[in-house]
Amino acid sequence: METRKMFSSDRYVTRGVNEVVPFELQLLLWSILVKRQERGDQLDYLQVFELSAEWVDEEPVQKVLNRQEQPFHEEVFYVDHTENLAIGVTAWIIDSGEYSTMLLPEEY
Repeated sequence: METRKMFSSDRYVTRGVNEVVPFELQLLLWSILVKRQERGDQLDYLQVFELSAEWVDEEPVQKVLNRQEQPFHEEVFYVDHTENLAIGVTAWIIDSGEYSTMLLPEEY
């Protein structure tokens, strides 16, 4: 029996995420999970992304903190040259086994 890769099936995004997370940043969050899988990381069904900004050379840079509980993992990614920043936003990506959903914690 073939084991299914997490976060690789149908993907859905809630209305709340669409309102506060720019589309290019949504794509980046999905791609972080793909890269982590390719690297051989063991992924938890719940991925947490905390979005903020840091200033580098007087320019705002998007900061993405990705974390999970089992096994514990925390990693920071920086994205420059983004048109629209998401600041003070937490997004979750949950893998249900049949599909994956990107949502805001308050939409759970």
